[in-house]
Amino acid sequence: MSFKYKFLLKMFKVLKMQKIMALPPEKSQKLFRKAYKGVVIPNMSDAELDIETAQVADSTVVWYKHKKENRRLCFYLVGGGMLKYPKPRQAKGLIKLAKQCNIDFVLPYYPLVLTGHTLPDTYEMLYELYKKALEKYKPKNIYFLGGSSGGNLALGLISHINAKGEKLPMPGKIYASSPGTLLLTEEERRKAEVLDKTDVIMSQKGTLAVWEGMTGGREVPDYMKYLQLGDYTGLRDVYLSFGGDEVFTAAAESIKAALEKYDVKVTLEIGAGMYYDNNCNFNVTDDSGYIDCNFSRSRKSSR
Repeated sequence: MSFKYKFLLKMFKVLKMQKIMALPPEKSQKLFRKAYKGVVIPNMSDAELDIETAQVADSTVVWYKHKKENRRLCFYLVGGGMLKYPKPRQAKGLIKLAKQCNIDFVLPYYPLVLTGHTLPDTYEMLYELYKKALEKYKPKNIYFLGGSSGGNLALGLISHINAKGEKLPMPGKIYASSPGTLLLTEEERRKAEVLDKTDVIMSQKGTLAVWEGMTGGREVPDYMKYLQLGDYTGLRDVYLSFGGDEVFTAAAESIKAALEKYDVKVTLEIGAGMYYDNNCNFNVTDDSGYIDCNFSRSRKSSR
């Protein structure tokens, strides 16, 4: 365990992040609103990339396109419970990632609760963005990479596509790190009771509070509540990663089983002794469209 990792663990405990995330939505949103600056896109340029800003469904997106024709695209969906836009360092970081992986990227600044939106608005925005991506890229060459609530959106969008009934083809692969979901069964809740004691950021109470904030307390379809009840018809390949000490891991096996029910190939990796985190290393292994995603915090594999 590195010094930086130990330091972060200590800081999260000192800041009482678990208690902050469990605050009632109006209080947590008040804290985030103090730091809210709207959409902030840093100045970015690169000799190998065309970096463009556009509007999709009234939301800002940033495209990172290789000047030499590229046939592959990855959506990068940030986490944060719909409380914050991508940070400037995240936007800049995609330049290196796009070049290293030789893949185009798109970074959506999807709707936030701080701007009066709820979860269905975000799904609709991402649905329209996906339709736009399909105009240029073959579905098998489109990938989704997301952590936390971003991982939830990446997986949940598949169910949303199926629910819309327009028969859009499915993306080639999803990489979801610590995808958030509500707990569905007593077994999941029993596991979460144990993990409440080791997670330094989230808790069962916290997941409920964040969820209430994302939905505005309104009723939404079951697939938006529970990844365990999703309709993953047509999806081919998913890479799941969790920290062994985080609350979301309580649903890891259930999500895996739900995906496999639809004949999805699933790789599940659980990092023993690791906490909730949505940072990852994303690596291309060949030019055929297959990508390998290795999450830097994971230490123990469960397949």
